[in-house]
Amino acid sequence: MVHYSKGIKALALAAAVALAAGCASNASVKQAQSTADEALRTAQAAQQAASSAQSTAQAAKSSADAASAKADAAQACCNEVQSKLDRVFERSQRK
Repeated sequence: MVHYSKGIKALALAAAVALAAGCASNASVKQAQSTADEALRTAQAAQQAASSAQSTAQAAKSSADAASAKADAAQACCNEVQSKLDRVFERSQRK
């Protein structure tokens, strides 16, 4: 029978604890990496959605600018017609 000293038993126990801690650390690292990968995918999807929203907003702004220009042109035309009508009415009043 071989007698083991307390030092060897403590060393064996420390090695077992270190090995178990190493496995736990690896599992923790893998879990953290998985969480980070998921966060990255979520951030990329959010960036893509934001880019799409920005494109849509830019298109809407362009459309609104075009509508505003058309409205301004229509108002100018209306003002011109109103002026002509006013002149015709004034001429009719003079006669």
